Amino acid sequence: MPPVSNLAHGTWEQADALIGTTIARWTGADAVSEGDIRRKLEVIGFDCPLHYDADCAREHHYDGVVAPVSMSRVWAMPAYWSPGQPPLGTEPMSTPIPATQIPGEGDTLIAAGVRMEYREPVRPGDRISGNAVLRSVAPKKTRLGPGAFLVVETTYSNQRAEVVAVETVTLLRFEQQPTEAA
Repeated sequence: MPPVSNLAHGTWEQADALIGTTIARWTGADAVSEGDIRRKLEVIGFDCPLHYDADCAREHHYDGVVAPVSMSRVWAMPAYWSPGQPPLGTEPMSTPIPATQIPGEGDTLIAAGVRMEYREPVRPGDRISGNAVLRSVAPKKTRLGPGAFLVVETTYSNQRAEVVAVETVTLLRFEQQPTEAA
């Protein structure tokens, strides 16, 4: 596993000072669309009429089709590239991860757990935003190396400020130890 070069450097004390604060905010690149919902259903072969049949959705007390809950995070993702930026492939590209901005010790960041709570349906036309807050920092010595478990809670909301989902991610940031030759 190669070290992550874009991790903010610092100490666990500096990370502790950020507990309870917003570490990142962003808004998805596009509004939710029925076409994108359809494409997702095709990819996963998910035949649920709540996501493509407005009459069925209304029978189940929605005001029209809704996106699968697993797409809540998808709609909040910012664009990976925009006109005027260098062509794709000329610079490293990765999924934006708010936890990389938390100062700390260690060169590696891995997800140790994810929990999602879905609160409100996501509908065509919605614009989804994310707000990530650092909830805790727990230094640990693990078999992988010394580091800390970080808990980041991200609240996803629509343009009406309704919370559509809350994601709690536990990450382990640690310093990789040299491996012994076999």
